[in-house]
Amino acid sequence: RLKIIEALIRFRTLHPVDKPSELGFILRGLRERSAMERTAGGHPSKLGRSVADPAGKSISEAELVGKISSREPIPLQMLRRKLRLMGKAFNTEKAYVKWTRRFLMSRNRLDSESYSNINKSDVEAFLTDLVVDGNVAPSTQNQAFFGIQFFFQYVLERDLGEVEAMRSKKPKLRPTVMSANEVGLVLAQLSGRYCVMGQLLYGTGMRISELLRLRVKDFDFDNGLIEIYCSKGNKSRLVPLPESLANQLRQLIQERRVLHDHDVNCGIASVWLPDALERKMPNAHKELRWQFLFASRSHSRDPKTHRRHRHHIHRDSFAAVLRKAVVGSGILKYVTSHTFRHSFATHLLQAGTDIRTVQELLGHQDVSTTMIYTHVLFDEDRPVKSPLDTMMASNQSGVLPDAPIDKSRPARLALV
Repeated sequence: RLKIIEALIRFRTLHPVDKPSELGFILRGLRERSAMERTAGGHPSKLGRSVADPAGKSISEAELVGKISSREPIPLQMLRRKLRLMGKAFNTEKAYVKWTRRFLMSRNRLDSESYSNINKSDVEAFLTDLVVDGNVAPSTQNQAFFGIQFFFQYVLERDLGEVEAMRSKKPKLRPTVMSANEVGLVLAQLSGRYCVMGQLLYGTGMRISELLRLRVKDFDFDNGLIEIYCSKGNKSRLVPLPESLANQLRQLIQERRVLHDHDVNCGIASVWLPDALERKMPNAHKELRWQFLFASRSHSRDPKTHRRHRHHIHRDSFAAVLRKAVVGSGILKYVTSHTFRHSFATHLLQAGTDIRTVQELLGHQDVSTTMIYTHVLFDEDRPVKSPLDTMMASNQSGVLPDAPIDKSRPARLALV
């Protein structure tokens, strides 16, 4: 049904009629229903407010939505409900709610009585203020626009149309890349599991979010592979398992087994599972293979269901340790966890790896995204040489000629 409506909309775009009927609301409804079916395990939903899982149990809409604070403003509650019904990632939910909240507060429309009166001019003014007063980057402005657009389309059920706002024109920065020697200096400052995390980031090109979500079952030691599930763009891929890390990873898994056995004995063994796995396999959340490898030292509460699980460590924990390691190594570059990914791609290309292979390893949808790592590559047959080096090599003494002295200007005392 989705394909039929999309085809009709496409046809009417190419062949417009005088008075076309509105198909957008049908498309939105079908997309929402499709997302509910995926969330419920891929089974068709009934006409009511419940769906059926593979075991035949009825799943209410409240179970799909989870817990939403009643103290939150009504429009934000409605936004969270729509996002969860459509199966959006929790990070997407946080970003969209944050920008919608800022937008409504800037217009003084956060209360339940006046939020529906906002219009396109309010959106244009807010996005322009982000550039003029906030001096935000283009990606930040885009994220704000997409969050507000989602609010208009699925909560207010209005088409925002074409928005004419001042666009951010900040230059796109080149990625910071460390040399192999610099990577070694930083890794030497790390210890324990944080050192293994840094080595995995550089050795596989993972994103930090992908690294933290690794589960015990994702490591295939016999074939030398690591499976990354549902990463950015809801895609999965395989990356090579570094042979030099095999023994350390086995040791970490053994330590994770000891911690898991303790949780089982205490009756608190549980881990968050994606999609409908918890309904398909009711005991999977207690099994070792589904546990996060880099687990937190304590349990935490799921923000959607409010159930307690042993989640993975927070990404800020590794960031804090990495900052200290960079300072200790004496490197003055701005290094983050993503710098390991930039260095991984650049060093592979320097070693002659095909760019399509690098694209697959990084999980990029378009090869043009991978092309940004070619900025440090030079032609080995015709290397680029600085003209200063050429001049210094031609000067046998190795010293630059003395600059002529302008006697017409008085001498000035240089303060150091």
